[in-house]
Amino acid sequence: MSASAPSDLAVAFRSLARRLREASSDDTSPAAIAAAESAVNAAIASAASVLHSSPTADAVASAIQARTAREWNDADLTAIQGHANAAAAAIRGLQTS
Repeated sequence: MSASAPSDLAVAFRSLARRLREASSDDTSPAAIAAAESAVNAAIASAASVLHSSPTADAVASAIQARTAREWNDADLTAIQGHANAAAAAIRGLQTS
């Protein structure tokens, strides 16, 4: 994923649960689903740690949206982008399993 604006990242975090549900099928193994869920939850928790929010996707998205442009620094934005990328990679991995 290329660099995203904070508003794009908020949308990405809010859509994780839906994307995770849609990524699996009847043929997807329970172990693969559990591994993807764990990786997505870890990415959300890591993002929450950066933002000092509750470790839920909605809380992370709300914390992202609550920050003004002046409150963002490159390190935080890069970290949040990385956690969003990690969650997306886990979901893509589920789609190919």
